Amino acid sequence: MSNSQASKFFNAIKTYHTHINDDFEQPQIIIPKLRSYQRRAVKWMVDREKNNILIKSDGSPFSGGILADEMGLGKTVEMLCCIMENTAPPEFYDQNIIIKDSIKKPLVQSPSKPSTSKYIAYTNDKDLKIKSTSSSRSMLENWYKNILSEMSTVPKKAIESNFDEDTHIVACYCKETPPKSILVYCAMCGKGQHAQCVHFEPKPFQEVPYMCSNCWILNDRLQCKATLIVVPQSILNQWIDEIEKHIAKPGLKVYVYNGVHSDGYIQPFSFGDYDIVITSYNTLSRDLNYVANVNVENQNSTRLRHSKRYNYPQSPLPCIKWWRICLDEGQAIESASSKVCDMTLNLRSVHKWAMTGTPIQKSLNDLYGILKFLEVSPFCHRKQFLQLMKGEERVMYEYFSKLIWRSSIEDVNAELNLPKLTNEQHWLTFSQIEKYFYLSQHDDCATIFSNCVTRLFPSLDISIKNIDRKSIFTIIGPLYKLRQACVHPQAVNGQFLKIKGTMTMEKLMDVMIDKCRVECNDILRSLVSQHNALAGLYLIRAEPDNAVEQYRTVLGLMDKYKDKKIKIDTCQKIHVMYNLATVIDENTNVSHALNDSDLKRDMELLEKEYLDATKQNIESTRKTVLFYSDKVAKIIENKTLGYSDWWSDMLDWIFSPNDFLAKVQMELEDYRVPGVPNIANRLKSVNDVYNILGVWLADLDTARIDTISILKTLEETPMNDLVQSALICHLRLKSKKGNSKNRRCLLCKAEMELQVYESLLFSVSNKQKNTLVDKTEENDQETLYECTSKGLWKMSQKEFLLMKLFQYGQAKIINKSCLEDAAEHMKVLELVRKEFRYLRLLWTHLSDSLSAHDEIVMAKSRLRLGENGDSFMQSEADGPPKKKSKREDENDVIMEQYVDYNVISLTGDIPITSSLLEQRIGTLLYLENLKKEKENSTEVDTCPICCLNGDAGWAVLLCGHSVCNQCLATMCNHSDAFDIVCPMCRSNTPMDSISYVKNNREGEVSNIVIKGSFSTKIESVTLKLIELITQDPNVKVLIFSNWDKALNLLGEALDQNSINFRILKTGKKYKKTLKDFKSNKKINALLMKLSLGSKGLNLTEATRVFFMEPIINKADELQAIGRIHRIGQTKPTFVHNFIIRDSIEENITNVFSGAMFDRWDDITLSQLIRVFERNESNLILEQNDDLSE
Repeated sequence: MSNSQASKFFNAIKTYHTHINDDFEQPQIIIPKLRSYQRRAVKWMVDREKNNILIKSDGSPFSGGILADEMGLGKTVEMLCCIMENTAPPEFYDQNIIIKDSIKKPLVQSPSKPSTSKYIAYTNDKDLKIKSTSSSRSMLENWYKNILSEMSTVPKKAIESNFDEDTHIVACYCKETPPKSILVYCAMCGKGQHAQCVHFEPKPFQEVPYMCSNCWILNDRLQCKATLIVVPQSILNQWIDEIEKHIAKPGLKVYVYNGVHSDGYIQPFSFGDYDIVITSYNTLSRDLNYVANVNVENQNSTRLRHSKRYNYPQSPLPCIKWWRICLDEGQAIESASSKVCDMTLNLRSVHKWAMTGTPIQKSLNDLYGILKFLEVSPFCHRKQFLQLMKGEERVMYEYFSKLIWRSSIEDVNAELNLPKLTNEQHWLTFSQIEKYFYLSQHDDCATIFSNCVTRLFPSLDISIKNIDRKSIFTIIGPLYKLRQACVHPQAVNGQFLKIKGTMTMEKLMDVMIDKCRVECNDILRSLVSQHNALAGLYLIRAEPDNAVEQYRTVLGLMDKYKDKKIKIDTCQKIHVMYNLATVIDENTNVSHALNDSDLKRDMELLEKEYLDATKQNIESTRKTVLFYSDKVAKIIENKTLGYSDWWSDMLDWIFSPNDFLAKVQMELEDYRVPGVPNIANRLKSVNDVYNILGVWLADLDTARIDTISILKTLEETPMNDLVQSALICHLRLKSKKGNSKNRRCLLCKAEMELQVYESLLFSVSNKQKNTLVDKTEENDQETLYECTSKGLWKMSQKEFLLMKLFQYGQAKIINKSCLEDAAEHMKVLELVRKEFRYLRLLWTHLSDSLSAHDEIVMAKSRLRLGENGDSFMQSEADGPPKKKSKREDENDVIMEQYVDYNVISLTGDIPITSSLLEQRIGTLLYLENLKKEKENSTEVDTCPICCLNGDAGWAVLLCGHSVCNQCLATMCNHSDAFDIVCPMCRSNTPMDSISYVKNNREGEVSNIVIKGSFSTKIESVTLKLIELITQDPNVKVLIFSNWDKALNLLGEALDQNSINFRILKTGKKYKKTLKDFKSNKKINALLMKLSLGSKGLNLTEATRVFFMEPIINKADELQAIGRIHRIGQTKPTFVHNFIIRDSIEENITNVFSGAMFDRWDDITLSQLIRVFERNESNLILEQNDDLSE
């Protein structure tokens, strides 16, 4: 729904309220003087509560409505006025608690102690014989009752009652009996709980019958004078502050309800002592877990083998009929299927209110969730609601005018007299290294976005709200990455994860240079491969001179790029040196060079260095393996991994095996790993646990011994023998059917043992294990090496089961010596897991060493001519020949008919690759020059053409050379409008690839120096904040961002520049953070995520709002501004938007400025595509025009 449609709806409703005047006399207890529009609102609200017009779904009169005043207009004060004006009359709540007749007599009832509110001391009296018996006898009695209950259909509690008539039934919610506790017994069911556990503490002379939480649900709802207010967690403390601020002494009694999970069970009658009970939506959602249907008649039914072993309290909120319920930020229940909405349907009250400044966010359908909460008939039902939406507008407006009160800032602006709000935009320019990083990100993200949209959607006119959730995440990911790149490179998800701390721009420069150098190495590697292939083809054609020329070209490339730290692979070097030396020896007529005699010696040195690197890795890993193996050996002392029987003893000691198994099964379900069969379903009894653990420990010990043994054999076997067997096995896979597992090399056999050991020690999916069986030999070998070194380092389910058994023993303190053995055993298993990682690494290094020997052999080979039929294989039958698979093809074989074609193809490809290499090397030089200029910022180079300093700025060409802007303008006028020729090296640079460097940043303040090296965005925000603090040391600023990472990076910048700030996050410190910011004048900035702090908070202590990035959802932006520009603000307010030029942020600002969107959901795909457009060409034209001028 657009802004105009929402305005039309609210304006139509307001026409029905014009007759309401402001002749309302506010309660004296309200401190602030209400404005005229507030008095009208409160008058309407009180009228809605006292004069019932509508009815509820149950046929009773409806009272309440929706207070929808725009944000910042004082809805909190209006609700407090309504609460004080229409308080609950005494006859509503001042009544005795009437207990329904007990549906069933209690199983045990002490003749000497009635089941009422009387206290029963939990002491060592003879009346409570369980306490007076010895611990041994108690254990035997418990064991007897446990066994008896398993053999009988009679519930356990009934058996207990027959065991001793004077023993009372205790069904408390605690795990252990509190010291010096007092038992109270339910007046309905007769069951007892500890008074301390259920917070049963009646006042002196207060006759209150005790009922358990289940019976409170069955009894009539307790009528309570309090108003229950439900608020978002983020503004709960603010509500308390507002009540204290606006209500005169002695004020109102307020209670904060934190839920059963946090506070335990609170007696329903306790809420009657308060005027207001405040809770949060999170608490309501959690309390839904403590709301269940209770039936006393069936709670001891014999349908179950056992009675309930554990007792859980019910939430007290549904047991009460409140005088009033109010939902602040009522749009939280717009989803009628949410947990919060489900919980609110369990609550009852005389009056119901929903407060929200944005009742309509997507469409009028948002109102249904609120109507369902209000239970106003008939439109709290979906069918009737939809009929109302489709019906006549006049009928809809008339109906909602009886439910909704709306005042907008425009309507009451004259009454508010708010100070002026000023918007400022700060246009920033990327530094050169940031621009380079951003453009590389932009190319990737734009391509991903375009491909996703084209693949998923036939039309671009579809809006975001009509796209499924999974597709939204797919297409929005690139947008988020680009927006994050505008803030700081490290803010981009998935980027620079290995870098600890904040990445400086100097570090970013180094990372970009290293990345560019890697790209140069890749291209150079391709170029060398092309030269080597062409040399091999020339030798096939008997043209040794041309082959030698190609090899010498490669040697020239090695020397040319040595200084730029661009290297050729060692194997490529060996190939060139070996084959060049061979050709020279075989052909005496070819040209010679001075260093030809050193080729073989240099090649041998390279081979030695290449092999020595793998040997060092093997030796280092072997030492680590021995370290962990020695640790394990010292503990187990020549025993097996199942050397201790602690776990079997503990299984025998478990008092309630069914409970233990149920708990373990549940935790194993949560521990599930995709592809791994869960053993939870196999745990039917304690014997199953015993068998599973016993077999697993035995298999684990065998697998460990076999693995260590075969790896030792692998190390001792001569490398030449390993290479020969590996050649037959997998390094040179032939098309022999019947290459059975018996012919596997020792390396593959060791891998098989590691796979078996790994599957026992860790959670390895069946998908991985199955790759080792039921495959043909060629597929088997391929998948074997695909899964090498893969898997999860997550303990196996059997070890997890063992750990849970150990934790159970710790909790029950079964036997200290048993627990000591258990702790030692768990430590052994942990060491074994660590040992395996290095066993796996040792195998990997051995495999690498074997591969290195083979790679040297392969490096010396060159293209050879194949015989006819080499590319085909004969089938077993007499059918046509089958083409070989890629794996069976030999890369060094070429058919004669393809030789000339490949010579022509490579001759054409080499110049293209060379050109691409030069471009990337130019980029590398450009980045290195940028780094050099930043390091020597005080030194100003001269232009190579005019020999003057480039005060106005520089133009950097792809080759890395620079010219001043004036000379570049002259060069552009004499060029063909497509390329610029470098005056130094004569290489061509496309005009759209020229980079421009400015000597001074836009808007840089010379007398303020930022400490640290951060991104343009973070430095600009920090700089602006320093300026404001310089003008007013007590200034307070709210800084919003969409991402925690961006706020953390900004926080580091503020910290380095000695600016006091706080970051607002959910948790225990939330209230303290807000209080510090409001009360401490030395704290100048409050940083918060937009989703956390944009709704409900009152922060009029601040006068400025900073948006670190453009906000797409304008409703969220207005909400954030509303934190400072609202009632109570006495100073002028300012909004600062920080926008990067020539980036996605500028596109967002241009596309959505002035657009009529209520929400982000209304944006279409075609508009998103415009956001990804690059205006780099326009920028170049503008810069060239500036240069010409």
